[in-house]
Amino acid sequence: MNSSADLLFINGQVITMDPARPAAEALATLGNRIAAVGAASDLAGLKGPATRVIDLGGASLLPGLVDAHCHLAGYGMYLAGVDCRYPAVHSIADIQEKIRQAAGATPPGQWIRGWAYDHKKLREGRHPTRWDLDAVAPRHPVVVHRTCFHIAVANSRALELCGIAAETPDPKGGRILRDEDGQPNGVLVDAALERLGGLAEPSPDELRRALIEGARGFLPHGVTSIHDAGGRGPAQVQAAVAARRAGDLNVRVYMLLWSSAAAEETYSSFLGTRIGTGFGDDWLRIGHFKLMADGSSSGPTAAMRAHYDSNPEDSGLLYYSQEEVTELFSRAYRCGYQSTAHAVGDRAVEVVVNGIEAATAGAEPLPVPPRIEHCGFVDPDLLRRIKSLDIMPIPQPAFIYDFGDGYLRDYGSRTRYMFACRSFFDSGIVAAASSDCPVTSPNPMLGIYTAMTRRTRTGQVVGPEEAISLEEALRMYTVHGALASGEADRKGSLTVGKLADLTVLSDPILAVGTETIKDVVNVMTVVDGRVVFER
Repeated sequence: MNSSADLLFINGQVITMDPARPAAEALATLGNRIAAVGAASDLAGLKGPATRVIDLGGASLLPGLVDAHCHLAGYGMYLAGVDCRYPAVHSIADIQEKIRQAAGATPPGQWIRGWAYDHKKLREGRHPTRWDLDAVAPRHPVVVHRTCFHIAVANSRALELCGIAAETPDPKGGRILRDEDGQPNGVLVDAALERLGGLAEPSPDELRRALIEGARGFLPHGVTSIHDAGGRGPAQVQAAVAARRAGDLNVRVYMLLWSSAAAEETYSSFLGTRIGTGFGDDWLRIGHFKLMADGSSSGPTAAMRAHYDSNPEDSGLLYYSQEEVTELFSRAYRCGYQSTAHAVGDRAVEVVVNGIEAATAGAEPLPVPPRIEHCGFVDPDLLRRIKSLDIMPIPQPAFIYDFGDGYLRDYGSRTRYMFACRSFFDSGIVAAASSDCPVTSPNPMLGIYTAMTRRTRTGQVVGPEEAISLEEALRMYTVHGALASGEADRKGSLTVGKLADLTVLSDPILAVGTETIKDVVNVMTVVDGRVVFER
């Protein structure tokens, strides 16, 4: 390197995640690349008149963190909508008051969107109903999503607009909950949410703004790359392209293509372009073709092999048959798209593994591995098959912190193999961690802490056998995240020549106690060689 550095980091723990040089004292950037990593004395000569020197004060410098599964537009809309998340909201009365205030500030007839209530933490111990919402917003269509985003409650005006009445049948893969007289009570589960169609969806401009604001929300947490798990079909791809062209994306986005029954024709057309997984640039790249195989872990609506401990009459919901999954994955693969699926329960995971195995049999490998989003329950037989097919699980350790108390009630001893990070490592399976934000916080420190401790918010321990070390947890948020998008040659470690995406922590993370890791904060985020957040 003959030029002076743009940024020079000194006096800290430089945790490279590069096995060729696991630790260093200093790092320099030039342009958008890492220019040098090594001893402070070796890099001292790179300081020039325009170099910004950042004294880490003994704290840690990491590769830019990768969130391998989140919902960018959903997070942006959550930030702009009615926040019903616990612990700010403790009761249905609290939700009603928030919706009442929103109705007072919204012209009649316009949609009100609420987000992230958790019925298991409400004083009443139940979902709100259409009538609860009608009482405070009778002149507005209202929809309030549960924290898992697989369940929502709509008021009467919203149900009328989307054509849901007593005679409306439950869709495949979904449920319309009803009162004792058979009338819909407003609660829509999984595929039933597709009845809302485009009615409650944001406009193209709202969607673009939501993507931009959602991306900005990750920067304070040191996240420089996200894998957007979608949610709004081709419109979300179009909004992301518009934001990229305008230079408004400030995190790198790997965009999964989410297919649903409601968007089947549109996605068939998209697959027909044969653009393929990996198309794009370092800011926006087309990702895996994704299906929704089942419901949520916390609802619970995940498709399980056996009934829930909390409800012996229920074992969850499957969106597709085995034949449908296999056919959709095979079609995507023929068009150059690698496959993934939202699959939480062991029954859903098995269906997805079968589909991947059939779709890839005898075919030329694609440059990225197949994935399973969440991959919530994997006992030894599924672990062996996932390993043999080189499938990458994408778990969310932080779910245990927020929802683990309910997991113990709903799944009992099956939590032994839930978000099974220890088993993944021991089996030689490469798994990348994520938040599923806005389902949980975008803060990776919470996920790292929970992967290590398996502790819930109340201190219970869920499946302690699956705890992993700090180094392993960091690997899941860095190198493994880059591998999951086929970009390990450009990101995921502090290696000379890779993109200058960096995370600066408030503390030396290798030295802090386990219980305080969740309290460590990001103090600086660098993307493409530019400081984009500084505390």
